[in-house]
Parts: sequence; structure tokens; C-alpha cells
Amino acid sequence: MNRQQKEKGRVRKIYLMVIVSLVIGEMGINMMYLSGCGKDISEKIKLENEQNEENKSETGQQIKKKATEGKFYYQQLGEKEKKAYTELLEGIQNMDRKIRVDMTGQKELEKMNEAMVYDMPQLFWYSGSWRAEMYSDYTEIYPEYTCDAEKRVERQKEIDETAEKCLQDMKKCNGEYEKIKYVFEYLVNTVEYDPSATDNQNLYSALKGKHSVCAGYAKAAQYLLEKSGIECIYVTGTTNRGEAHAWNIVKCNGKYYHFDATWGDPLYQEQEDTEQTGKEVDRINYDYLCCDDESIRKEHTIGSFAEYPVCDSDDLNYFRLNNMYYESYDAAALLEKMKESYEKKEDSFTCEFSNPDVYAQAREDIINNLLPQASQKLAQYYGFSQVRYSYSEYAEHYRITVYWQYSEYTGN
Repeated sequence: MNRQQKEKGRVRKIYLMVIVSLVIGEMGINMMYLSGCGKDISEKIKLENEQNEENKSETGQQIKKKATEGKFYYQQLGEKEKKAYTELLEGIQNMDRKIRVDMTGQKELEKMNEAMVYDMPQLFWYSGSWRAEMYSDYTEIYPEYTCDAEKRVERQKEIDETAEKCLQDMKKCNGEYEKIKYVFEYLVNTVEYDPSATDNQNLYSALKGKHSVCAGYAKAAQYLLEKSGIECIYVTGTTNRGEAHAWNIVKCNGKYYHFDATWGDPLYQEQEDTEQTGKEVDRINYDYLCCDDESIRKEHTIGSFAEYPVCDSDDLNYFRLNNMYYESYDAAALLEKMKESYEKKEDSFTCEFSNPDVYAQAREDIINNLLPQASQKLAQYYGFSQVRYSYSEYAEHYRITVYWQYSEYTGN
């Protein structure tokens, strides 16, 4: 599926907004089942779990340590919770019908379970829901799986094939930022936001099904980036509309940044504007590729489940890196930049300003003076008597984008 087949949603030219995002609900003993490929589990679950010679020689304790090494949420647990986490993880990996953990207390169990699910995007066969029977000093957990063992093996193969192709292509990237940007664009270009998608709370829906919601985007990003050696944390919170949402925090060159591939989906102008250009214009929203806390909080509220790393650097702001970011307003300089853009026959020109004061100073002059001037000069440059242009504003991020149209405007 190419980008132009994929992106069918339309938004207004002014004040572009992003589609609704969903995230996995609160996990715990009585957690609601959100999605899955089916609840029927065979009486005797048998999993073909081939291990290499190195793993065969490792002790069970070494394997457990390896599985949890560097895991963000695991590191924030107490010793008792860590022990229960590894007990639950081992049972889920084996697809056990009943798992004993040496811990009691509903809130404690919910916290431990949630930490494990957030740390382990690869557990696509586990819904995160369970039924539990608590005793004086231990709990028996009866987990809910979204597919049986045979289907798990089949789906794992599909995930591996998709991930391997992505990771092979990523080898062409130079440095951590380019790898992170590649995964961001890969998910935006290949996954369609779809609340009705099967298994939309796990990475299978995104990597194989190509239809998912924010939980699928975030887990797929976590899975791919961790496989490429980049630290990636699954984060939950809400949008500015109060809707549950999930995204990631990534570590790039020693600093932490927010990463939201769900909100990277392109925002298109009205269909009639697209028809005027004679083609569809690919655009990705890069606001949430490696952004800081200040930027993410404009439209996201970070959850309180954990103490997350501080993201206080905007040095990887996409618009800053690509010479579309302005600390002050200079009309003549900006008009010259617009001229360079249309002479290269670029689809659009974007200017993002550093703060609301500079944006307020620039906005009216750009809309009322610079854009008409630039459009007239474009017409003269290409020999048209009259052309039409359109523009979008993203006030939350102090940004204006103009979309050039390289054709004679006849008024139709």
C-alpha cells in the first residue's frame, strides 16, 4: 500500500488537527479485554521454542537477568515486585495456563503486570488481562492470551520477516537520529490508524496488519528501535482532548526525546485544494519526532505511572534541522526563502517560529502581504497570468505552511 492509497483523511486548511488516538486500558486483575485474534486456547499449549547453544548453557537465573536487563519499568520496581515480574514473564513466555507469583495485593500486582507489558512489546500473544486467585503469601494468575501456541509461532515468523526487512534498510542510516527518523517515517508510511483493527493493542497489528492505534504504533517503534540498539520507552498519558494515548521516549546521542509516530500521520488540506494541484502532496507531521517536554505538553499530558527521563533539548527539532525555524522575523529574508522554494518547485514552504511573540509578529504580515507577493512572483517566474495558493496554520507550534500550485488558475 503506497502513501497515496493510505492517507484518505482530510482536515481544514486552518488549524490542522490530528485524528483520535486510542491506548490500552488500565491493566490489572479485572482488566477489560481490548482486542485479540481469539480467546480459545487449547487445553495443552505447546510452544516450539528453539534455543541456540549459548542459551542452552545458561542458567535460568542468567536468562531472566538477560530478559530484564536495561528495561525501564523493571528498574523502577522494588525487589519483591521484580521477582514477581520475572515469574510472570517466564510464565507468559511459556504460555502457561496458571502462573504462580510470590506476591499479593491487587494494586501491587497491577503495577507489576503493567510494568512488564510496557517493557516487553514482543509479548504480542498476551492481552495484558488476567484472572487471579490470591492466597496468604502468593497469587495464582490465569493470563488471557490472544491466540494459541501454533498461531503465535506463525505470527512471530511474520513479525520477524517484517522487522528484518526494516532493520536491513535501517543499516543505510548514519547515526542514531537517522535510525530514529527512519522508524518514525516507516511507521507513518506503512501503518493506517484504525480503531477497528484486529489486535490493535499489540505490535502485530502495526508490523503485519498495517492497521492499528497508538498502542500498536508505540509498541512497534519500541520493538524496532530496541532491536537496533536504541533505548525506547513506552509511555502512556492523555491528549489535550482527554483521550488515553501512548507514545515513546527515545534516547539519542545521550539525550532523551519524545517520539509519537501516531501523530506523525500526514495532515492533508481540503480535497479541492489537492485537486487544484493535480496531485496529492506527501506530508508528515514531524512535530513529535524527537521533541522536548515543552513541545509534547502542548497537546499531550504525560501519565504518572513512572518518573520519566527529562526531555529538555530541542536541538533535534525537525524544522530547526531543516532550516525552517526562525528565532526572529525578517520579512525580506523570509520572502527570499519563499522564492528559493518555488524556484526549486517544492510542493510547500514552511516557517516555524521559536515562540508565540515572534509568531504573532510574523503571522499577519505573512498571510496578508508575503504570501500574495510570493504567489505573484511565482506566477511571473513560470509565465502564468494568475495562480492560486493555499496555506495552513498550526498555532500550537507557531507554524505556517504555504502550498504552491504550479498551474494557471482559471477560476474554475
